[in-house]
Amino acid sequence: MTDLTHHKPPVSGVPKDSRASRRIKPRPGGPSERVAPKLRRLPSIAVSWLVAQPLMLLLASFMILLGLFVTKVLLASDWISNTDDRFPEWLAGHRTEFRTDLSYYGSMIGDAPVLVPLVAGVIFFLVFSRRWRTASFVLQAGMVEFTAYGLTVLFIARLRPEVVRLDHFNVNHSFPSGHTAASTAVYGACALLLAAHFKWLPLRVAIWTIAASIPIIVALSRMYRGEHHPIDVIAGAFMGIGALLVALFAVRTARAVAELRAEKKSEETFA
Repeated sequence: MTDLTHHKPPVSGVPKDSRASRRIKPRPGGPSERVAPKLRRLPSIAVSWLVAQPLMLLLASFMILLGLFVTKVLLASDWISNTDDRFPEWLAGHRTEFRTDLSYYGSMIGDAPVLVPLVAGVIFFLVFSRRWRTASFVLQAGMVEFTAYGLTVLFIARLRPEVVRLDHFNVNHSFPSGHTAASTAVYGACALLLAAHFKWLPLRVAIWTIAASIPIIVALSRMYRGEHHPIDVIAGAFMGIGALLVALFAVRTARAVAELRAEKKSEETFA
């Protein structure tokens, strides 16, 4: 087998001076490099999406099973059910005009009107900077979360908290929190790339602290607005992390395939 760990020729979409590209570099001997030889005949950009789809279905299946466990087993316990209801009810009982306004903005940073332009802007910048492989990573993180969430709520029905709800979403789609999942996936993907550009540890810590705080703000805002229970937002965070890992594995596998194809082309040219 050709050695993938040394003297790899450059591949498109990954500038040599890009520190963020190290985040999408397959680990020597890792799962991406083990899968890549089986897919080396395919264009690398197709590999990224081909790998992501079955893993997205696996993530959705896991969330569906988790949802069934939550709704059929956990919530059958009156103590767990009442405990899960208590925090949204407490938040609803402490609403003020100022807090309600804050919750609106806290909710919106995890909603499509903010996330879609953010992802589009990041992708445009990365593609314009000839970093389209990292752009693919950000896009896939959002798409995997969006698709997995859509499949999950087709099979899992949980009523939202029995409080006055401040938004107008499907009352049966409490599990999981899509806003929390989307903010975890998108802001996590951006932080992964952005933090790689800086060597100064306090700045990298600050970037990750902000990225981790945003889903927490979104989760609290969604519960304040009567849309989710604590279990729902925790499940949403897990879904977002899962989407992030799927996208990362997919783009690393695609890069490993691109390196294999570039290496073969280089050998043919030399011969």
